[in-house]
Amino acid sequence: MKAFPKFDYQGIEYDLTHLTAFSCDYIQPAKSDGTAEKRYRCIIEFSSHCFTRGENKRKGEKLSDIESALHYVTAKETRIFCFERYQVSKMLPQIMREISRNKCYFTSADDKFLTISVTDKNGKKVDYEIYFSLQRAKSPKHDVHIYINSAYIRDGDYKENHGTKVRRKPVGFFVLLHNTLINKRIKRPK
Repeated sequence: MKAFPKFDYQGIEYDLTHLTAFSCDYIQPAKSDGTAEKRYRCIIEFSSHCFTRGENKRKGEKLSDIESALHYVTAKETRIFCFERYQVSKMLPQIMREISRNKCYFTSADDKFLTISVTDKNGKKVDYEIYFSLQRAKSPKHDVHIYINSAYIRDGDYKENHGTKVRRKPVGFFVLLHNTLINKRIKRPK
């Protein structure tokens, strides 16, 4: 399973093994109508966007403006190591193990997202947004591949700059799993 190499900055090592892909089973309880319990075997994989950020284009920032020691390079791109995203990402594996207990929402794209309230370093409750997509797994050991595209605490000036709703109508996680397995497209609410 894919693992991210550690990141070193100013003599401090930032371990990223918590974001190694892992298997997780989700069990949909039996229903009163006689529908049997259903088990979904999933593989959960994380993107480097869970602990890195892009340039802040609203503020005119360029990658070249950022100290090169903070550049995190993958085969696909170079991004900026983000200490806040890194710190909060330590919660991601447990959040994903418990995702079936939370509401998922659609974004403006076809990806889904989950918003969890977490406490930031100042003791304030903030929204932690986790953007993910699903597809049928290619491995016979798994049913669904869940890919965490990005995860971060929503920037306070987002609404001012975009003027859009952050949350949309919820969709059940088991609906997402079931429809992924049967190749049924889930219509995004308007």
